[in-house]
Amino acid sequence: MADHSSILITGASGLVGTALVQRLQYTHPGRPVHVLSRRPNEAERSVGSAVRAFGWSPSEGTLDREALEGVDHIVHLAGEPVAQRWSTETKQRIRDSRTGALHLLKTACDSAGLSPRIISASAVGLYGSAADVKTEDSPAGQGFLADVVREWENAAVGFGNLGGGHVAFRIGLVISAKGGVLKRLLPIYRMGLGAPLASGSQFQSWIHIDDLVGLFTTALDREDWSGAYNAVAPEAVSQREFSQTLAEVLRRPHFFPNVPASALRLWFGDAAEALLASHNVQPQRLLEAGFNFQFPHLKAALKDAVSP
Repeated sequence: MADHSSILITGASGLVGTALVQRLQYTHPGRPVHVLSRRPNEAERSVGSAVRAFGWSPSEGTLDREALEGVDHIVHLAGEPVAQRWSTETKQRIRDSRTGALHLLKTACDSAGLSPRIISASAVGLYGSAADVKTEDSPAGQGFLADVVREWENAAVGFGNLGGGHVAFRIGLVISAKGGVLKRLLPIYRMGLGAPLASGSQFQSWIHIDDLVGLFTTALDREDWSGAYNAVAPEAVSQREFSQTLAEVLRRPHFFPNVPASALRLWFGDAAEALLASHNVQPQRLLEAGFNFQFPHLKAALKDAVSP
């Protein structure tokens, strides 16, 4: 029998959200998809799929309760971009758009007597910057981003305690030419101007957009999945190797000197720490669960992303 309960998605207009909505047409056909947006009319047009969009404003604490009708799964992807200068106001928006939004959803569901399963984005920034390998059992690191992610996951746990349970995916660098870091890098590398950042020795943990979307759709069906999972490919690489591989895939030279850390800090301010951080993260729990990565290796992932 078809499942006609609804899936509610926040951040559906973003890179991951758009891809997820499109994938759901094939993996969960006929299942209603609701999205929450500050501009619901624009969201229905931009997502480009048969969805119902409803208004909300986490900063103002408002949410159209009709969005919760029939919902038994919520996918929380919304979040203020981290790659920008961090003023006091920006930091507050980064925090509120993640934890504040989850608290708003929890309060609304609780008052409506609902206990949906929450599947939330999280980030490898939880571990802080370190060269040693991190798994889901590793302790949280220190710093602004680690604190935000810790609060973010705690909010997801609290939501899950309503009775539906929770999953939090600690996401690394998302490989997609349609958005994120790679979209910004491609014009530079296509001109042959690509170069490693800082020393280039810092690790980068990444995941292809198709694998990431596959994780979310799998979590919708796997009720046995619970808690935090590192949403990264098994192959972490140094920033130098990432830069060289991208240039190789694009068949462009790679000879410019490293971009100094001081230049990144001058341009991005405190937010440069996110670009300079070292994340050597392994998806231990996904491997134990038997998740099959379509793109376990960086070169193939980049080739697929940049192909016409």
